[in-house]
Amino acid sequence: MTARTVVVTGANRGIGLAICELLLSHPTTSSHPLTLYATSRAGSDLGLSATPPSKVLYAPLDIAKQSSVKSLLSDIQSNNNLPVSILINNAGVNLDDNFTPENAKTTLDVNYRGTLATCQAFIPHMAKDGRIVNLSSTGSSLNPYSEDKASTFRSISSLEDLDNFMHEYESDAQSGQLKKAGWPDSQAYSVSKACVNSFTGILAKQNPNLTINCCCPGWVDTGMGNMIGKPPKKPEEGARIPVKLAVGDVQGVSGRYWGNDSIRGKEDGKVQPW
Repeated sequence: MTARTVVVTGANRGIGLAICELLLSHPTTSSHPLTLYATSRAGSDLGLSATPPSKVLYAPLDIAKQSSVKSLLSDIQSNNNLPVSILINNAGVNLDDNFTPENAKTTLDVNYRGTLATCQAFIPHMAKDGRIVNLSSTGSSLNPYSEDKASTFRSISSLEDLDNFMHEYESDAQSGQLKKAGWPDSQAYSVSKACVNSFTGILAKQNPNLTINCCCPGWVDTGMGNMIGKPPKKPEEGARIPVKLAVGDVQGVSGRYWGNDSIRGKEDGKVQPW
C-alpha cells in the first residue's frame, strides 16, 4: 500500500473544496491512501471526511507570499510527509469587475507569479513520478489578442521571457494602452491564466520526471463563475478534470492544457489548443 502526500491550494470553497472531496472518494485512494493538505489563507478546518489510513490536514497558505509557501513546506517536512506526490494549484483571484492597473498587477502576482513560485518551491520536494496540476481557464485563449501578441505568447520558451512579457503587459495597463497594444482589454484574469498555460509547458520540459499539466474545469457554479452569468456545472463536476490529471491515466502527457470541447461539458477532459 503506497501512501501519497497531496497538496491542494485554495481548498476552502468552490472547485478547490470539490477537488479535495473527489480525491478522498476516488477509487485509487483505497490502495494509495492520501495525506491531504487542504490549504487556504486562513488554514481553516473544512470538515472533510477521510477513511483511514487516509487523513486530512489543514494548513494556512497564501501563494502570493513566499514565506507562507516555505512555512507550509516546513510543516510538511516536520510531519514526515515528504516527498509530495501531487500538487494541485487551485488558488486564484479575479478582480476584473474592478479593473485597474493595480488590480491587474495583483491578479498576475497571485494567479501567475504566485502559482509559478509555488510550483518552483515544491518541485525539489516532489516524488520522482509526482504530478502538478495547475488550474487555468477557457479565458486563457489567445484569440482576443492581436496576431503579433498571440504569436509572441506562443513562442515563449523561457520563464525569463514570460516575465518580461508580463512586465510589458503591466506597463501597457498602467498607460491605458492595452487594446492599442494588442492585449485583451480589462481582462487581467485571462492574461494570468494564459501565463499559467505557458509556464506549465516550460516547467514540464525542465522537469521530465514529473507530470505537469494545466486545465480548464469548465463554467462552474462558484463565486467566481457567477461573475458572468449562471454557470451550468456543479463544483464536483468541475473537479473531474483536475482530479483526472492528478490521479488518473493521462497516458504520459505532460505540459499541456486540458479541457472539454465546451465549458458546459461534463466529461473528464482532453488536450485542447489555447
